[in-house]
Amino acid sequence: MGCVGRRSRYYDRASVVRIAQGASPKVLAVAGNCDSAEIDHGLSEWGVSAAGRGITTGQVGVHGLSGIPFWKRGMYQTSEEELAASLQAGFAELDSAKYHIVLAHVPPHGSRTDRTFLLKHAGSTALRAFVEQTEPAIVFCGHIHEARGVDRLGPTTVVNCGEGASGYFGLADLDQQVAVEIARA
Repeated sequence: MGCVGRRSRYYDRASVVRIAQGASPKVLAVAGNCDSAEIDHGLSEWGVSAAGRGITTGQVGVHGLSGIPFWKRGMYQTSEEELAASLQAGFAELDSAKYHIVLAHVPPHGSRTDRTFLLKHAGSTALRAFVEQTEPAIVFCGHIHEARGVDRLGPTTVVNCGEGASGYFGLADLDQQVAVEIARA
């Protein structure tokens, strides 16, 4: 799930969702590369999935992207075309919210938030094109733990919260302007 991280296989996903719901009135999640289509379906059943759908609360519209582009066998991955279609489907469901946020497991390709420890860019080209086209206020992502940080792609702030299993998460303040930070529990 998004930023639960590599050790997520040790967590019961439903328990993680319940813990998050105890800390926040609104919880949204996406499945990560170590998850599966079944986990993605479970997130929908638990009412927290943002993958391929848009959710608007007040002035904030959020839509999500589960999985990653093809990378390694055994991962939860799809083609860039399928990732692009999921992004468009969620975006189409957003009302005219003042703030547009993408919750994605994978970061956009070619940013400081998608470089592996081998310095290879391993993000999604579909997400990068979507960001350039629609200019969301924020993209929250994870996937590449060593690329934890904040970057800008034009007017969009990209936040790679790193490994959630290590306590990292991203925060956004959308009061007068967009302000983000990475925190650790």
